[in-house]
Amino acid sequence: MKTITHLSTLFPSSLDKLAEGLETKVINNKLISVPKKFGDGCLFFTQITPNISALFIDVTFNTEIKFHRISGQDDLLIFHYDLSEHVNIIKINNMDYEIGAFDRLDLAIIDNNIDSIFKPAANERTVAIRLIINKNILTDFVKTYSEQIKEQKTTSQKVSFYHYGNIDSNSILLIQSVKHSSIKDLSFEPFLKGVSLKLLGNFFNKFYNPDSSSSKIREIENTSIEKTKEYLQNNVHGPFPSLTFLAAMAGMSESKYKDLFKKCYNTTPNIFFVNEKMKYGKKLLKSGNFRSLTEIIYELNYTKLSYFTSKYYEIFNRKPSEDFVKNRR
Repeated sequence: MKTITHLSTLFPSSLDKLAEGLETKVINNKLISVPKKFGDGCLFFTQITPNISALFIDVTFNTEIKFHRISGQDDLLIFHYDLSEHVNIIKINNMDYEIGAFDRLDLAIIDNNIDSIFKPAANERTVAIRLIINKNILTDFVKTYSEQIKEQKTTSQKVSFYHYGNIDSNSILLIQSVKHSSIKDLSFEPFLKGVSLKLLGNFFNKFYNPDSSSSKIREIENTSIEKTKEYLQNNVHGPFPSLTFLAAMAGMSESKYKDLFKKCYNTTPNIFFVNEKMKYGKKLLKSGNFRSLTEIIYELNYTKLSYFTSKYYEIFNRKPSEDFVKNRR
């Protein structure tokens, strides 16, 4: 396994060791394009304010690589948001933590004064945002959280600041919006800066106001569920996209997604999708644009007329042939 040793700082110079380890150069003080030897993708750095910087990672490594971030003298905190669709590993204080993969914890906050190791999975797309923040602007947060840690440790143990938890639903949607953007766009850098500041705002709002933010979180989650419903309605011509995909779109685990969808619409995503398909199928049957039922089931991405017929009858208590208006031209 290749090991790349580097430091985290607020400045673009922190990219130099990463680029050296990947056997390439830094472009314009902000971009590392990963050589094909190691994979496909890039790392993008931007300094947002004198006290906050961001590193966006979007890479599919084709070999196992270990990024060893050595402790530095700069008084910084590193917020690692991981929205990969698989399990990556972060090692803190000799403990391995699984991060990413939708249904696992996906946020790590690490003190720059302790070492950490990041091991992205090989042959999988890794998507993460690392925010590097000067502790001087987080004095109250560091004090409050450190006191909580001390309560959990004996006096003989060394207190090291790190946190491991979940990204809130709104932040997941923000990171997904960056994930689907192109670094080639001129607006990408200011967009990344704006998203990074919103991520911090979401985290601290939840940290300081856990109760008052709950209704807002519910509203965000309902909006996320609504977006997946609209996606299903707009894609009835294709196959069911899978619960994993829909849960990721909503920014939550599969189990939570299924529960919330059922509460919102009193049915499962799959049954909802089939019902919408049948409604669309009914429109096609009555459109007069098709010469056979076979043409229609292909339009719905079905291969068996018997399946379409049974589902159609379940919903409308009629056979598709009874509603079929044939194109006789």
